[in-house]
Amino acid sequence: MRQKSSWDSVNSSPIQVALWSGSQSAAAVRGAQSSPRRLAGVITLVLTAIGALVLTLASAPAADARPGESGRPWTPSVETQSVRILGIGEFSGALTRPVGFQGQLRDGSGNVRPAGGGSHLAATVGKLRDQSGDAMLLATGDSIGGTSPEAALLGDRPTVEFFNRLGVNGAGVGRRELEKGADHIRELVRPACRTEQDCRVDPPLPPFRGAAFPFLASNVIPSPDAAPTFPFAIQRVGDVRVGIVAVTVPSDSAPETTTRLSDPVKAVNETVDALQFLGVEAIVGLVQSTTVHGNLDPGACPEELTELDLITRLDPAVDALIVGASGGPATCRVRDAENEERVVVAPASHGRSVAVVDLAVDPATGDVIRPQTSAFNQTVNADIAPDPGTEELARQAGAAATAEARTPLGSATETIPRRMDSNGESPLADVIADCQLHATRGRGAQLALSNPDSLRTDLPQGPLDYATLHTVQPYGDRLYLVTVTGRELRAAFDYFADDIGDNGPAVSSNVRYTVDTRRPAGARVSELLVDDQPVDPDREYTVVVNEFLSSPEFRGSPLAERGDRREAGLTDIDALIRYVTDEGPLSAPDTGRVQVLR
Repeated sequence: MRQKSSWDSVNSSPIQVALWSGSQSAAAVRGAQSSPRRLAGVITLVLTAIGALVLTLASAPAADARPGESGRPWTPSVETQSVRILGIGEFSGALTRPVGFQGQLRDGSGNVRPAGGGSHLAATVGKLRDQSGDAMLLATGDSIGGTSPEAALLGDRPTVEFFNRLGVNGAGVGRRELEKGADHIRELVRPACRTEQDCRVDPPLPPFRGAAFPFLASNVIPSPDAAPTFPFAIQRVGDVRVGIVAVTVPSDSAPETTTRLSDPVKAVNETVDALQFLGVEAIVGLVQSTTVHGNLDPGACPEELTELDLITRLDPAVDALIVGASGGPATCRVRDAENEERVVVAPASHGRSVAVVDLAVDPATGDVIRPQTSAFNQTVNADIAPDPGTEELARQAGAAATAEARTPLGSATETIPRRMDSNGESPLADVIADCQLHATRGRGAQLALSNPDSLRTDLPQGPLDYATLHTVQPYGDRLYLVTVTGRELRAAFDYFADDIGDNGPAVSSNVRYTVDTRRPAGARVSELLVDDQPVDPDREYTVVVNEFLSSPEFRGSPLAERGDRREAGLTDIDALIRYVTDEGPLSAPDTGRVQVLR
């Protein structure tokens, strides 16, 4: 494992640089005749970044490595040097392997296998590093969050410590980093503690001294209230200097934060100018996207990525892209704006795979020879020997979180079972649907759908604390608001009807529906009522669902393909905690929301 570097002393405040206007096209950016204003902007960005970054700059660039060129002519006689780049995406604090689909990966043959978990991820990264002699490890964003209770309860500090030990060289900024706020990220970068004792905030964990890696976001608009990020970084891998740019796609549905984002294409153009001004030609981009695809084969390339406008528009000087927040893995080659093939990879979320890009670099110029660059996704298999240091970190984090995890939040007057009756209705799944509607009514939700197979145990009688609720519902899925017409809503119920008695859907208390199994598939819902009124096919309805039911990973869910889909700004465990606190003590609701005719 790599030792902590000096990032904590330099990554403590937003970079104060001015974003300047320039040509929208990459070709114009590469023009030899740059305007004085643009040149001044490039120099400003370079100087301020140098003043903050600890760069591993050695010799000056070779005379023929000219800034402004995206790549030099290549002939087969050129001897290249292989530079390995490793990428993980949307880790979401998964120090231990999540239960269920977020801890599994399917291959192209449809075989489901356990995947992920911090200790197995660390062992896999170590093996991939050993194969190449050296490698750079990047995280795309959405690295923090509450998939494991200790990560959530300890303010994401165990996740950052894990990244430190893993040797992460740079982490992009995603929606979860933005939603948690600039102050939260600042505490993760440089804690306010000064003494050894003050830094021991989570015994028995060792003192927390902050991130040993930079948070990167080329399109964050600098301000005193913004998250502490860098516009780029330069990392030496062997004898090659590699530049890193990173963007997160702005979302109209995300909660407003103090960290504002600029246009990602323009931001990358400007950042690439700065890197090439420094003589860096090998450039890798991190993209935190809202695109979700249903691909589960690490070697396949889904259309959702190849058709993503940002992938083709980003500066052609960026030689490879690692895309996060895409759900499953992907390995692609997509033509850039200059019609040259560029490697585009997406690691599976929650540490289930590691994206591997082996850049072929001309050592004389630093240029990447794209025809010789290769890429693949390595599944994080459970059969690899786990890293003992990470296992110990997870154990210590679990012990440190015990007190808060066991603080009572509410209670239940009886055990609420998750088992289903003859109509495929689970009392506990009904409670989950009710709690999600309760938490999002103020955000426009009118009904809720929930899948019972997201529940792992009954809700026990007696006091309810965070650890108990997390055991019942461990995934930490984000909630989404999907606005559809009544016709589309009925089609979604028809789609899910075949899963009655298996995994869904459960509905909130204001919904009643009847499934007639004697009717043909796709037309089995004979009655659908919301608030005691038949669903109007031409009216719009907003339904709250978790990210599983709104994701293509659920066999191509219609709620991922239709209507207006936006984040609700909280997770399923957040909604459950709020419901237990506001509406307790809980008891099992009466069934009868679903009727099945056979």
